[in-house]
Amino acid sequence: MSPPRPGDERAERLLADHLAAFSGASAPVPVLDIAEDLLGLRVHVRPGLDVSGMLVPSRRVVYLNADEPPARRRFTLAHELGHWVVHCAGASVPPRILCRSDETTGAADAREREANVFAATLLMPRAGLTAAVAEGATPDDLARAYDVSGVAMAWRLYNLGLGPEPSRG
Repeated sequence: MSPPRPGDERAERLLADHLAAFSGASAPVPVLDIAEDLLGLRVHVRPGLDVSGMLVPSRRVVYLNADEPPARRRFTLAHELGHWVVHCAGASVPPRILCRSDETTGAADAREREANVFAATLLMPRAGLTAAVAEGATPDDLARAYDVSGVAMAWRLYNLGLGPEPSRG
């Protein structure tokens, strides 16, 4: 058993910065507001993209695939914000384009794994989940409250040591 893996401190700081600057509920995390209002990125949802999402750092633009379910688009946006914060902001030469597709979501690419951990940490904050689990919330309740997929929530709870290991099938 490998958990707990609490997540990414940079994502926790970004969420704290947003909550300090803008009032509002902490669940679901306002990832679009964070992208646009806090980070100054423009987000466009387009049908027919060949990828789930794409960050074009030089233009400060994120494209999301309109053909995917809303919960997946939220995770993809948080993933692209992870790329922005971790791989682009402050880099002397940021990557030209970063994208999230079925081919890049696996464990082989360290940058993609890092962006996924960032996304999970941002969208499903440890403190909120820990409190909710202590109060008896189920993974399905939490997935609905945080507007993420059940699979994403199950893995986040597992990585925090708050739930069993999800099936890999």
